[in-house]
Amino acid sequence: MSLMTFDEMKRRYEGGEDSLELTLEKWLRIKQFSDKAFLITHFQDILRAAVVPILLCTEYVHQCTLCPIYDVCKQGQSEEWITVMRIIQAYAIAGDLLPKEPFVAHIELFREKLNACRKTAVQRAH
Repeated sequence: MSLMTFDEMKRRYEGGEDSLELTLEKWLRIKQFSDKAFLITHFQDILRAAVVPILLCTEYVHQCTLCPIYDVCKQGQSEEWITVMRIIQAYAIAGDLLPKEPFVAHIELFREKLNACRKTAVQRAH
């Protein structure tokens, strides 16, 4: 599976797909790509994919605290976001020399937190 680009995300969003579901898919694809990554260029591709803007930010631009993933993001200032980005950046520099398991584990933990946000959003909606 390929990494999600902004053009793909935007096209699918404009076609009616849900912005939260697209965000979750973006990170699922990052995780799946991470499982097979071993070259430095793979980790650099993951970094580029991780910083692809999500359309939740457009939807909640003036009401960020209402965003379903606010607790994980906090406008890029949450501990979870900073940690996962620092790890991705470190592997983009030296990932071919580092053990891959911690990298994949951090990506999966971040995905779990995003999925918990979705679960909370669904519960609030009902």
